[in-house]
Amino acid sequence: MVRIGWLLVGALLSAVVACDGTSTPDPSGATSGQSAAAATPTEFVAPPLRLPTVAPGDACPVTEPQPWPHPDQASRVLGPGPLYPVADYFRDGVLELRAMDRKQDGTYTKKVRWIGSGYAGPVLVRAARIDGSGPAGAEFAYLGEPRDDGHHALLVRPENDLPATTTVGGPGCYAYQVDGATFSVTVVFRAALEKTG
Repeated sequence: MVRIGWLLVGALLSAVVACDGTSTPDPSGATSGQSAAAATPTEFVAPPLRLPTVAPGDACPVTEPQPWPHPDQASRVLGPGPLYPVADYFRDGVLELRAMDRKQDGTYTKKVRWIGSGYAGPVLVRAARIDGSGPAGAEFAYLGEPRDDGHHALLVRPENDLPATTTVGGPGCYAYQVDGATFSVTVVFRAALEKTG
């Protein structure tokens, strides 16, 4: 009986919050007002990693860049958003790996900035190689922390410009999975050694 009473109190409180005029997340990923920021980091549950696979030697199905409407931020981005890696860091669609990008453990770390538009709330970015084995990851420079085999952050504004890095094990086909409270998207890219001479 006590439990039923608490459930009723919880339901009434939810009804009051729903009627107070605060906006709710739009299923399309576009939000306004407080939006998905109400979902705290502890409430966010990481969805399963669902990345495509590519047989070794097959063409990498890279995500086509699309124009970005604010040229002062970037000329092109990758993916459907609302959180986008900036395509300007991928020369002709390829993340070029230079000798100076190589770390002592043999991985390569590159600067790849991200732009967020129309979404506030929790976000998890994971990366993996999809044509073989090897390490991969993405990390925002000043926001968030490692979590759920990726990098988790709470975006408090709907518009964001996020310095970040991407780490890969070497040349190959890779993908990001970007998850938020209202979306889950995949962005595929290729990494290759810088052409010299």
